[in-house]
Amino acid sequence: MSNYEALRYVDDIPARHRVLRLTWEVVYILTFRWTPRWAMHGWRRTLLRLFGAEIGSGSRIAPSAKIWAPWNLKLGEYVAIGDDVYLYAMNKITIGSKVAISQESFICAGTHDATSLRRPLVTKPIVIEDHVWIAARAFVHPGVHIAEGTIVGACSVVNKSLPAWMICAGTPCVPLKSRVLRDS
Repeated sequence: MSNYEALRYVDDIPARHRVLRLTWEVVYILTFRWTPRWAMHGWRRTLLRLFGAEIGSGSRIAPSAKIWAPWNLKLGEYVAIGDDVYLYAMNKITIGSKVAISQESFICAGTHDATSLRRPLVTKPIVIEDHVWIAARAFVHPGVHIAEGTIVGACSVVNKSLPAWMICAGTPCVPLKSRVLRDS
């Protein structure tokens, strides 16, 4: 056996977890993804809850949103998950209330250890607090905490936690200015 073969990737996801994932994928394809975008929000919430997700009232998840493991997902009330958002919930993803995650964003709670040729799986929870807006095509890395009221600009790459009530953007995503609310 060569050194390369001895160091090849070893998948350590338990068999029970694989079966549950396969079951969820079938249910997702047959009963979640085909639903009309403008309707059946309650149906999609119910399906996710049946697979262990905790979801507050009034939350709306687009049918094209992809959820890797619903049992690792917790949403507050009135959360909006847009079209083609990927919630890669290999670890817990906790999203507060009145949060918007815009189209094609990727919330990623799992990666691999690049310092090892075996590339072992590394997962870290993600926390997104109340009143956050993650704009289109943003990427959130494992282990990130986005504090209350923060806005993440479009196409930003969030690799570190962000402070409260800030407008942040860039690659890497950094705070640019305070988010000041006005009465309207």
